[in-house]
Amino acid sequence: MKALVLESNHILNLKEVDRPVPLNGQVLIKVNASALNHRELWIQKGLYPGMQLPCILGADGAGEVVEVGDDVDKRWIGKSVIIYPANEWGDNLKAPNRSYKVLGMPVDGTIAEFICVASHLIVEKPTYLSDIEAAALPIATLTSWRALVTHGGISKDYNVLITGIGGGVAQAGLSLALAHGAEVYVTSSSQAKIEDAIAKGAKGGVNYQDADWHQQLNTLSGGIDIVLDSSPSPILDNYFYFMKYGGRIVTYGSTGSPKTSISISKFFLKQIQFIGTTMGSLAEFKAAIAFMAKHKIVPEVSEVFDIDKSLDAIEALRSGSQVGKIVIKH
Repeated sequence: MKALVLESNHILNLKEVDRPVPLNGQVLIKVNASALNHRELWIQKGLYPGMQLPCILGADGAGEVVEVGDDVDKRWIGKSVIIYPANEWGDNLKAPNRSYKVLGMPVDGTIAEFICVASHLIVEKPTYLSDIEAAALPIATLTSWRALVTHGGISKDYNVLITGIGGGVAQAGLSLALAHGAEVYVTSSSQAKIEDAIAKGAKGGVNYQDADWHQQLNTLSGGIDIVLDSSPSPILDNYFYFMKYGGRIVTYGSTGSPKTSISISKFFLKQIQFIGTTMGSLAEFKAAIAFMAKHKIVPEVSEVFDIDKSLDAIEALRSGSQVGKIVIKH
């Protein structure tokens, strides 16, 4: 079968590898579509913890169950499914087990024609979604759900700020926040991306490259309850201009500045929480997919590549120009 493999020399190759065989408790899925995340770029650079090479990349995937191992209900065969992008989260909702692993590193991932996963780590694909749309869901939707719902406690009277609105998690967060009835504001360095978000339902946005972006945002929003933050500012004190008392800054990335400064007194006097998050549990994944289905939310797909063009898809991701997810059709 074809698979996108990161070799031991950190070179990516689309190559033929052996088709996996489902073990006890596993299902074999014919992957019809997979999607990219920025973690693939970090993995390729060797900047991901627990590197084990060679490895098939990819954490997002959707397809059809074609075979099951022992002790698996044969009624799964023929069902269209979405794959939970990790395993071994554990029972603690607050944080995963130390053995928690995400598909695509260190275990083989979804950018392959077939993959074996434990049978309890799949959910049926909502019928209104295509395989390409379903493949765009897992990491982006799960990450934004955990940030906004589990950590943020989002409700319809909240003002939500989503930074870096072009990315997959940010686009998923926009859809989820709007479906919860929140008022959403965005930041971007691209006016076109801000206008696109407004067209989808955001109240407004600011260019984070403006020196007074934080003051503009305060005037525009009247105060923010939750920040879904992919790129924390190097000067977190700027956030105090627009954060409401008791607000929550939930960050899932460091694509902006890896180091920040902050005035602790302002932080505790306004009762502000700064929360780190990533991915989410299987229970959160199932809740997020159910919510998406209830509201018929369709994820934003920026571009679709054939699996034979997987390396081109990686380069498109590297360019950073996309709005939404880059998907690979198998």
